[in-house]
Amino acid sequence: MSLWQVSYQKIIFFMGLLIACNCYAASQPSIDSRDSHKGVVHIAYKEASSKKVKVIIEKGNKKYTYDLKNTGEVEDFPLQMGNGTYTIKVLENTAGTSYYIVSSQTVEVKLQNENSVYLNTIQNMKWSEDSNAIKKAVEMTNTTTNLQEKANILYKHMVQSYTYDYYKLAKLPSTYIPVIDQTFKDKTGICYDFSSLYGAMLRSQGIPAKLIKGYTPNAEGYHAWNEVYDQEKKKWLIIDTTYDLQVIAKKPDVKMTKSEKDYQKVNEY
Repeated sequence: MSLWQVSYQKIIFFMGLLIACNCYAASQPSIDSRDSHKGVVHIAYKEASSKKVKVIIEKGNKKYTYDLKNTGEVEDFPLQMGNGTYTIKVLENTAGTSYYIVSSQTVEVKLQNENSVYLNTIQNMKWSEDSNAIKKAVEMTNTTTNLQEKANILYKHMVQSYTYDYYKLAKLPSTYIPVIDQTFKDKTGICYDFSSLYGAMLRSQGIPAKLIKGYTPNAEGYHAWNEVYDQEKKKWLIIDTTYDLQVIAKKPDVKMTKSEKDYQKVNEY
């Protein structure tokens, strides 16, 4: 048995942080909280084995759990539970559903703007200016500076250009994360794909947007949709592009915004 396996504990050597290639060479997880004031934390972990790795982000009695790649790639996670003290943990699988804590860090979050959280690129809504989907969003909205008009333009693009894939969900692993450029290219997908793409496009235009998971009578089972911040009304609006793109052919007058009473939120990102 090697020293790395004794009592499931790691002997950690500080190897330094490699910036090149957006990767970290050391096996010690990197929890980078330099952008916590924007509501995001950057995490990377490189592990030679194929063990599953998870991230747990907690504040008070609230907790979010994510899968983390073990390749050293930096992934971005939201700090969306408001100002206060967060505990961020990286855990490695030992056997079955058992995990042990590889690293833990406490972060004090003081947001400059409470809505800035919902402008970041994050794991399940990953975007950049180089993305084809984002380039299209810029192209479609460059005729106006009004944020609500931009949101409307992007909404019309979603409901008029995409179709629902009724067979995809059954073939997906539980670790599935949408890739917005793939959805943009395929022009088909599931609710998770559409809410990720629409949300990323909105964020790229400076419009705060949440990806929401929960339940609604407008969909069977667990569902995903968006909440979009209306700067003029100073409130969050529920927009379900997945439902609308499926019914718009028969209901061309379907309303863009939905009623809160029809949507039960479980998690928001």
